[in-house]
Amino acid sequence: MMGGALGGLEAMVLPDAGPGFWPLIGMGAILGGTMRSPFTGVVFAIELTHDVNVLLPLLIASVVAYAVTVLLLKRSILTEKVSRRGFHLSREYSVDPLEILFVREVMRTTVAAFPASATLEELAASFRPDHTPRGQHLYPVVDGGNRLIGVITRKDIVSLLARRAKGTVAEFARADPIVACAQEPLRAVVFRMAETGFTRMPVVDRTSGDRLAGMVSLEDLLHARARNLTEERHRERVLRIRLPFALAAKQASTGAD
Repeated sequence: MMGGALGGLEAMVLPDAGPGFWPLIGMGAILGGTMRSPFTGVVFAIELTHDVNVLLPLLIASVVAYAVTVLLLKRSILTEKVSRRGFHLSREYSVDPLEILFVREVMRTTVAAFPASATLEELAASFRPDHTPRGQHLYPVVDGGNRLIGVITRKDIVSLLARRAKGTVAEFARADPIVACAQEPLRAVVFRMAETGFTRMPVVDRTSGDRLAGMVSLEDLLHARARNLTEERHRERVLRIRLPFALAAKQASTGAD
C-alpha cells in the first residue's frame, strides 16, 4: 500500500506512462528495498501484472531501493522488530572470517620439533625446564623426512627427565595426534578444538605427504579473528570519511566554476 501510494504521488510529477505504471514501480521498489530482496519485488510485480515490459524499470527501482536501505539501515525490516525486543542478531549476509581464512595463513612456522631418533639424554642437554607461560607447550616428533609421527608435551618431557628415563623420543611420543591441515579453513579447526578439547595442534601439509608445516593454537585463531575485525572497522571508517570529502570536493569544484 505504501509503495502504491508513493507511486501514485510520483505519477503526478513524473511523465505519464499509463495508468498504474508508477504505483506498480513504487510497490515493487518498496517491497524489494524493505525486505532487502530486490528480485522478490521484481518477481512479485511481474506475477501480479504479467507485463514483462515493466521488467527493466522495476529492476532499476528495486536495486536502487535495496542500495538505499543497505546504506541507511543496519537491518532489514524482517529482523528490526526482533532486534528491538532485545534478542541478539548476528550480522546479516556476512561471511564468517574463520571460513575464509586458512590455517596456512595464521600458523606459526618457527616451531621446535624433535627428531624421533633423538634420545632423552640428547634432549636433556638442549631442553630448558624453565619456560614462560607463552612458550611452546606441545612439540611435534618427526622422522627423517620431516613427517609427523607423534607429539610430546613439555609436561611429559619434564616428567621423563625427572625420572631419568631412558630411550628415544619416539618411544614416549603420543602417536596419531590430532592435527590441522594447512589447506583447511580455520572454522574446521575451531570445531575440532571444541570436539577434542585440544587448543594446540601440529599442522601438516597434505600435498607433501603429511610433512610438518607448523603449529596452530587457539591464540593464533583469536589473533586472526581480531585482525579481521580491525581491517573491517578500518574499511568502514574509510567509507564514512570518503563520502564527506567527496561531497566537499564536488562543492569546491562547482564553486570554482
